Amino acid sequence: MGAWYIVGDPDRRFDYDFWLLTGPSPGESYPPVERGVAASDVAEPPVPPAAPVAAPPRRVTGPLPPERVAGIPDRQLREAEPEPPATPGPTGTGPVPPGDAPAATAPRFDPERLSWWEESLGGEEKIGPGHNLLRVLVVLGLVAGVLGSMLILVAAPAPIALVPIGLCAAGLVLVSRFWPYAATRRSVDQRVFGVGGGALSNGRSRFRKENIAKGVIGERRTALALESLLRIPGTRIFHGLRFPGSSVADIDHAVVNGDRVLFIDSKFWKPGEYRWLDADKLGYVRGRRVDRRDIHMDHVQRHPLTSSAATEVGCHVLIHPNDEGAITFTAGAHISPTGISATGIQDGIEMIGRWLMQGQKCGLVDRYVMARMIALLK
Repeated sequence: MGAWYIVGDPDRRFDYDFWLLTGPSPGESYPPVERGVAASDVAEPPVPPAAPVAAPPRRVTGPLPPERVAGIPDRQLREAEPEPPATPGPTGTGPVPPGDAPAATAPRFDPERLSWWEESLGGEEKIGPGHNLLRVLVVLGLVAGVLGSMLILVAAPAPIALVPIGLCAAGLVLVSRFWPYAATRRSVDQRVFGVGGGALSNGRSRFRKENIAKGVIGERRTALALESLLRIPGTRIFHGLRFPGSSVADIDHAVVNGDRVLFIDSKFWKPGEYRWLDADKLGYVRGRRVDRRDIHMDHVQRHPLTSSAATEVGCHVLIHPNDEGAITFTAGAHISPTGISATGIQDGIEMIGRWLMQGQKCGLVDRYVMARMIALLK
């Protein structure tokens, strides 16, 4: 029950995983416990008798505070009121200047604010056909043909028998290479595959524990936001896919609907302004200085293993702020030269959901696309 109390709740499980990643390992030495004097009970002082209740002060007539007026927001009414005098800071040296006020917190992701939230209702999900049985029958027929040709080889001259054997072998190669495998009906009924941040926290990585913990936070926040896309019929979500050409890196997320697949990279970065500098570089604007940060989604966009996963394949970068503040982008610079979008979580889910709903086969679960995506899971 204690284990279920932790793993049964996403927030408590995330806190536990974060503690495992950032806390000291069992092999490290812990400081000794300081034993102090035990606290003793102290008698409570007697409660003094209650003082007589004074009469309420006499009400003085005067102007009433401004009331809410129809058509006028409360913000305008507050602006019309006089400003209260500045209060001294914590040290008592003077009023707190406006520039030292903390930055505004980035708004939390709200699915109700998505424009397609209501449009996705009423759709019907369809499961695409799979021809695995026919594929097996064809393969068995070709195998029987090869065996029959070998029997012919015994009773016929070698040059004549090589012709049917070669044809059957070529047929086997073509069927196994160009006839794709379709996922089973049981597997396509599953809506979410993998766990957000699971591949990063359980696999090998060249990053430090602190960076891994930040990556896990970003991936799990993205995983929770992506669940709103399940409202669109035919949507399937994958977490922790193999990065093509690497045994260590992974693709954070992928969303599938119909003949469209979108690969997603989650980032947990500083709030501020960002812009694309190149096909694989995002820039963090710091006044006149721009810090370059690598984005490898262009490789996913070009590699045959991922670019041929469906008829239409796209990539997206979702950035979460790791501190107080919001993620913004330079006007017209949130799309890379190769067409990869980088957005915050609210705008990103809005764009992804709209892109999925505009597909020609929206609402269809393609069993062949699903088989390719399942094969990419780590």
